[in-house]
Amino acid sequence: MWRKLFACLCGCAMLFLSACKERTDIVSLSENEVYFFYQQSCPHCHHAADYIHENHPDLAVKSLDIRMPGNMRLFEDAIKTYKITGTTGTPLICFGKNYIMGWGSEDPKRLDGYAEKYKK
Repeated sequence: MWRKLFACLCGCAMLFLSACKERTDIVSLSENEVYFFYQQSCPHCHHAADYIHENHPDLAVKSLDIRMPGNMRLFEDAIKTYKITGTTGTPLICFGKNYIMGWGSEDPKRLDGYAEKYKK
């Protein structure tokens, strides 16, 4: 039973992420956009996506699955742009000169502050 429930929840989360504005045609990052780099197998990415969807539905986010063609290159560009060193991973949410990597207890508050400038 738990396997079926887990599979159902994973399927719902995947549907949500696929419903986001999935992009593979972006060739460079812009300071005027919000980018959400994720992996479908990342539970932290799902938590961050759920938070954005529930608390910032008017935030225009360009969701980029790093396993899609071209998106890994953009992810690597973001790592260089933000001078991120050490271990890197997803989610990576980019807001102009600010970013959030990972998703912990303090990140929703940080996202709330960064998001205000980008709401449409």
